[in-house]
Amino acid sequence: MNQAETTKRSPMARWGIVARDITQRIEQKEFLPGAQLPSENELAEVYGVSRITIRQALSSLAAEGFVERIQGSGTFVSETLRVIQHDLAIAEPWRNRLNNSGSRAESRQLFDEPVKAAPAGLLSDLGLDPNTISDRYFKRLQLVNGKPIGLSETWMARGIAPGLENEPLLNASISGTLAAQFNLRAFKVDSYVYAMSAIGNLAETLQCTQESPLIVVDEVATLENSETLSCSRTFWLGKSVRFHNEHLVSAVAVL
Repeated sequence: MNQAETTKRSPMARWGIVARDITQRIEQKEFLPGAQLPSENELAEVYGVSRITIRQALSSLAAEGFVERIQGSGTFVSETLRVIQHDLAIAEPWRNRLNNSGSRAESRQLFDEPVKAAPAGLLSDLGLDPNTISDRYFKRLQLVNGKPIGLSETWMARGIAPGLENEPLLNASISGTLAAQFNLRAFKVDSYVYAMSAIGNLAETLQCTQESPLIVVDEVATLENSETLSCSRTFWLGKSVRFHNEHLVSAVAVL
């Protein structure tokens, strides 16, 4: 196979491999917004799979918003496919910036796991003493125009904002609720960015194919007195989000 490995040895379903490869070709601008994809027969020949497999792959891409299927005309790359920019150095919530640009951005609090211990790996990576972080757990789905682009998991430090977990967050915003009800605001946030793939329930929650690329941001927020406020991990869909950071370069740093 030239475009994707669809052998029986692959742990991923064939339609998933095809969907992932077409996604990559869209992201790399091989297929531009508004362009028509090859026919099902052509794609089946290119990938060496059946038309049923191709239909499954295209249906998945349509559900994720990558393509639009028009009866009698074919499959087209979505005209509305858009990457959301997240500025790490800007304190204003990303939802506000996006709403101001005309899109509908929202956070939706999920209540399926009200209590959950923070992963030991997360605490270790952030350099946090496990005894400083409670099991008060907040899970929120990040959406743009009704479609998931990220999933945030947050754990509060012990003794911070007692009772926060007893009521729904205001507008599903932890920072907004802390400011309004406890007069608490993060003074500093350290962010660590890396890549991974969506698997299992995470892919299902984000409504993406298995092994879709993710951008993960681990963060620890501290108060002005250097006391830990919270730690979090957010999984962003790599197809939907890019990160921007601006920094000044001094004359001394120029080679």
